[in-house]
Amino acid sequence: MKGELTEKQKEFARGVFEGKSQREAYKAAYDCSKKKDKTVDELASRLSRNVKVKEYLASLNVKVEKSAILSKQERMEWLTRVVKTPIGEVDEESDLCQEFRFDGETMSRTYKMPSKLGAIAELNKMDGAYEPEKIEVKSEFSFGSLLNSLPSSPLVRGSEGS
Repeated sequence: MKGELTEKQKEFARGVFEGKSQREAYKAAYDCSKKKDKTVDELASRLSRNVKVKEYLASLNVKVEKSAILSKQERMEWLTRVVKTPIGEVDEESDLCQEFRFDGETMSRTYKMPSKLGAIAELNKMDGAYEPEKIEVKSEFSFGSLLNSLPSSPLVRGSEGS
């Protein structure tokens, strides 16, 4: 099959992607009112082996994987919320709540959220606000003296049977 997928083929692929069986996805995409399940299964199996359908399914998976990863902007916005949100506005449902404790005896609730100083430090790193650390290394040997200390003839490993 050449060219692009038809809308029905895409609908079949989306059905499989969403977790439907091949049979269910095929029936949702095509009119199968006069077909036996065995025939539908054969058609669905053939369609699922189609290279274009496989490529389309792979592209759907890539989109889902990409959307599951936070962008730099999203991470920076979350860290900014850590810094700006008062602890009194955080409850056990908040994505800023790292830990929640309820003491039944005193009926008190304790919430823990990420460190504001840690969030500021991470934002500074992401923003490039820190100068790179300079490390000075001193050695009593120079590179030339190390080279001169190596044997002048190359080491050759002998092999048995030669």
